[in-house]
Amino acid sequence: MTHKTNDHKCEDVVAELEKANKLAEDYLNNWKRERADFINYKKEEARRIEDIVEFANEGLALEIVDVIDGLEIALKKASQELKDKHGDWYEGIQKAIENFQSTLEKYGIKRIKVEGEAFNPAIHEAVETEPGGEKMEEVRAGYMIQDKIIRPARIRIVK
Repeated sequence: MTHKTNDHKCEDVVAELEKANKLAEDYLNNWKRERADFINYKKEEARRIEDIVEFANEGLALEIVDVIDGLEIALKKASQELKDKHGDWYEGIQKAIENFQSTLEKYGIKRIKVEGEAFNPAIHEAVETEPGGEKMEEVRAGYMIQDKIIRPARIRIVK
């Protein structure tokens, strides 16, 4: 009879061991799922932070672009006499524009090219068109952050 009792005890131990192994496997699988969820969460958070930073850069970039526009308008309206008399002032304004442009470029913000380019409605906004016109003339500069248009280039299509 002892033999049967030992067999019964062995079966109980084996059953308990199988139960413990199943439980350990369940815990391990749950841990793996949670770990994968956590890794995905970290990636999503990193993307969200990048979006926040890009959005902040976009707002700041648009404000700087307005300053550049104002300086460029001032230079265009300056008379030749003013340029001749106050060449240092004129060059200083040009240098300030270049500094603003290089600062924007450092953060991935580029001016949209107009000269020598073909009209592209995704990045150019035609505000005036001469009949038979083929060349583009910039009216207001456009800008991009990476591949995103933050302000289309306003252009005039001329002969």
